[in-house]
Amino acid sequence: MKAFLTALFFTSLVWADDSAKLTALLSKDGVVTIPAGDYHLDGSKPIPLKSNTTVMAHGARFILPESLPDQARVVLFAGENIAHFAWHGGEFVGQVFDPAKKENTWEPSANTKGIEITTTVAGGTHDLLFREVKSNGMAAAVIGVHGKYGKKSESDVEHYAERVAVESCTLLRSGKFMWDYGYLWQIITFPEHYETWEVERAKKYFRTDLMREVTFRGDQVRFDNTTRPLVVSKSDEPQEAITFTGKDLPQSLVRGHQYFVIESTPEFVRVSETLGGEAVQFGEAGAGSLIFLINAAYLGAYAPTGSGPGKGAFDIVGARDVRVTGCQLSAIGDTMHIQRCKNIVFANNHILGSRMGAFFLAEFCQNATITGNLVDGTNGSRVISVEKSCTDVTMTGNTFRGGGRGAWINQPVNFIMTGNVFINNTTKNDPDPRLGRIAYRTAQPGQFPELYFTLYEPGATYGPIIVKDNIFQLGDHCPEEAVTFAPNGHDLVFTGNTFQNKPATIVVDPTCTRSTIEGNLGAKTVKKPVDFNHGRR
Repeated sequence: MKAFLTALFFTSLVWADDSAKLTALLSKDGVVTIPAGDYHLDGSKPIPLKSNTTVMAHGARFILPESLPDQARVVLFAGENIAHFAWHGGEFVGQVFDPAKKENTWEPSANTKGIEITTTVAGGTHDLLFREVKSNGMAAAVIGVHGKYGKKSESDVEHYAERVAVESCTLLRSGKFMWDYGYLWQIITFPEHYETWEVERAKKYFRTDLMREVTFRGDQVRFDNTTRPLVVSKSDEPQEAITFTGKDLPQSLVRGHQYFVIESTPEFVRVSETLGGEAVQFGEAGAGSLIFLINAAYLGAYAPTGSGPGKGAFDIVGARDVRVTGCQLSAIGDTMHIQRCKNIVFANNHILGSRMGAFFLAEFCQNATITGNLVDGTNGSRVISVEKSCTDVTMTGNTFRGGGRGAWINQPVNFIMTGNVFINNTTKNDPDPRLGRIAYRTAQPGQFPELYFTLYEPGATYGPIIVKDNIFQLGDHCPEEAVTFAPNGHDLVFTGNTFQNKPATIVVDPTCTRSTIEGNLGAKTVKKPVDFNHGRR
């Protein structure tokens, strides 16, 4: 691939790669000044970074090629086991794929990283500062710092990067492009709501290998089931479900609704609305398309193929003593990622918008303070994601607004959320297909809560949790069950919160223990069973 890219770029008479010039500059020790001006880079070979270096790049623009093919992989600057390093200024300019635009010059799976620092040995990466860096249109992390990940478990870190600071950076429309859960599936399934060019583009990028053209006879869905055959569904997980689309479906089928295979032969399958249930009777002839492996067709078709890490405008994984302050961020995917990190401060930042998740404290973080931030989800995925057993997390004095799928807190330990404002973070429930998303389980708009606590391990526990003195300004399409607690929570305090605009219910699974849920203006509390991983997509 790299050879292909190099050939592609150097065949153009107007493209002059400036990698050699920058490589020579950065080979020097101490303070290195990159003069103001435009630097065109093909990214076929990363420009190496050194320890004990301060890069001054104010007024410099690092410009990637106008066009990039599918699955192009570009890293502009890279270093391994870098210490005592600072980068000031500079702007990274790309052409990240944007589904709102009819024409794009970069393909969705292009992956372009700005500065990437990795770690292989203990004490190898430490004391890093990135200040006043800018970007527009990068298709992966502009700033990436990675410790050495362990292999014992997904939470393991063998060697942490130490003392990483990102300050006063403006990283716009940057980070890995993502389609959004269900976006392509929805266009394929309900094409009448979209422009012709959107439908044709969806056909280009959707997993059409997961579609079969079918006819209907009696209770049989007929097609050639000998190649990659569908088998009888053994669970109600999405990988076992199928959906149907087409304008000539029998009336007994609901377009976009999940069904399960109850009998499979080389010539046909029989399907039911429930796992192991009665076969659907079609009653009349019809034709259409079957979509199978919904986990790949609906859920999995959201991130560029083979794109690897670097989802957000910045991506910090396996680091200790992390500080992100005074930044502006936006993305046509996830906005930012902090993962497997310890001792984190994320303060006084503005997330201007996200196509997918806005704020990510992702998987197995410890000791995090999130304060004084303004987070605009702009109809992305979750406005907050605190994923997989993050521990000792305090979120106070933030405003979260305009998210799509609420705020998701996943199996936390010692979690505090106080004095925040939440404004209309359930826009993916909107019945307008341009804003909302159809749920394949029901073929109806989603029903994401404003705030939900979940488990990723069935039978696990979570807590203690304190959620106090927050304001929830519920959107028009927020369900009445606006806050939900999964099973097995303990030491739960949810008090003094205010709910506005519409009636709200706080739902607590009966297995939760030592809970104080009271004094929440505008909301009532009920106890009833809650699915352990509800609202996941």
